[in-house]
Amino acid sequence: MDLSILVKLLVTGCGVYMMYWAVQMRATNKIPTALIGKNFPITRAKDPDGFIRYTFPFTLGTGVIIFAAGLVSVLDLLKVYPVWDMLLNMIVVVVVVVYGITLMKAQQKYLVGITEKKR
Repeated sequence: MDLSILVKLLVTGCGVYMMYWAVQMRATNKIPTALIGKNFPITRAKDPDGFIRYTFPFTLGTGVIIFAAGLVSVLDLLKVYPVWDMLLNMIVVVVVVVYGITLMKAQQKYLVGITEKKR
């Protein structure tokens, strides 16, 4: 068995799990610990509802993109076009990095209460 198929399946599963986080967060109005950290005191958060409203579309969109890219990789739809496959992988990396930056800024703004001051 090839190790790359396991990695592709893992990426696809991560996309499904992110979509689940987003839907669960919106339905229960609770922030998953995977998005904020295990030891964060959610009772001291400044605006948890604002955090949920702000991060929901980003979390869902990132999950959809990761799931779609993982599914394309698992099905080897771009196997004959290695340049496009590499481009798809690079897009996933960029999306994950942008999502991480967005999530950290949302944590600072809505949960901790730190806002950037304009100069």
